[in-house]
Amino acid sequence: MPKQYFFEAGSFPDLSYTELCCVLESFNFNKEIVEKFSENIFLVKNESLTDDMFRNIFKRLGGCIRAGIVIRNLDSFLEEFQNEGEKIIFGISIIGNKSGYNNVFVKKLGNEIKRGLKEYGVNSRFVLPMRKELSLNTAQLVKNNILERGFEFDIIVGNSREIYGRTEYVQDLGGFVKRDMNRPNANILMGTLPPKLARMMVNFTALRSGIIWDPFCGSGTIPMEAVTIGFNVLASDADDLAVASTDENIRWLNEDGSIDEILYETFKLDVTRPDSKIVKKLKNTDISAVVCEPFMGPPQKSPVSENRAEELLNSVGKLYKSLFDLIDNRIEKRGIRAVIIIPSYKTFNGWKTIGIREVAGNRWILKNSYYVPNKELRWYRQDSIIMRNIFILERS
Repeated sequence: MPKQYFFEAGSFPDLSYTELCCVLESFNFNKEIVEKFSENIFLVKNESLTDDMFRNIFKRLGGCIRAGIVIRNLDSFLEEFQNEGEKIIFGISIIGNKSGYNNVFVKKLGNEIKRGLKEYGVNSRFVLPMRKELSLNTAQLVKNNILERGFEFDIIVGNSREIYGRTEYVQDLGGFVKRDMNRPNANILMGTLPPKLARMMVNFTALRSGIIWDPFCGSGTIPMEAVTIGFNVLASDADDLAVASTDENIRWLNEDGSIDEILYETFKLDVTRPDSKIVKKLKNTDISAVVCEPFMGPPQKSPVSENRAEELLNSVGKLYKSLFDLIDNRIEKRGIRAVIIIPSYKTFNGWKTIGIREVAGNRWILKNSYYVPNKELRWYRQDSIIMRNIFILERS
């Protein structure tokens, strides 16, 4: 009987679900093997899915915060620890639909597990979730070496039933923070794409390898996440400083040992006035996918006027129309995916944006509804002035 694995989504479950489906596609699995157990818990089971594949799939993800194996036999779960010579450190997390549970229940269960381990002659230490939380955070799991020196027992609460699991992996939060905050160059005034979202966008290509082109590279967040999971990249921008920043940031990753051997190239390109030599080079390059976010204006601290929103959207629209014209008619790429962001701006009279068909022709098939029917793929915070709308397109 094949093992069943669980994945816990982060703050944007629809994005996390779409990303997981796309990564599974890249491993030649159909998205139908994913069960939505709750809004933010996804179960995956297939007889061809091995533990090594499970590990490699999770390591690629930007949108899931923990993953593990569903426990088949709860009665024998503690037996495997009876021959442990050292003190075990363990924790308990309730994930999924947490209503109906409290930290008193977690503490009581933890004490019962301690007594159960003691009956097997095993000393243990129980780590409680922070304050009134019902699940351990990544920092607690890492700081206490729980996954290395013991286990995290998960009570996974679904829409109609409850199952149990053991966490195997947690998100490499330190890696994302490092690439975000410690990179040599980041233009805060221009705004930067969150690295987790950049990773998800790269994964939305449903590819495991190949050449990713970011035509609006900025300081290189998308190319950095792409090379981190093994893609080769092309990174271009109309701004010389952006190109230089991306180049230095990727070299920093390489020198730091954060990436394996990859190929990358940075170059200046204004998609509204493309240089013919670069166009020819792009035409002769086997580009696998295009992943990008255009310059959307400086970060906003308060709603903008409708005129300002229209001005910003016109600028974004011009860039994308030029980009799709370049792809369709000059470098003539077919059968590739484009993963792009179109912004919405919060005005004093509501949100304003432009539609995907205003910039991409009908030969580009919109794939969003294949993964999340009747929903939008969006990244935004509660107090956001700019909302990121993500579109997954495939060229026929």
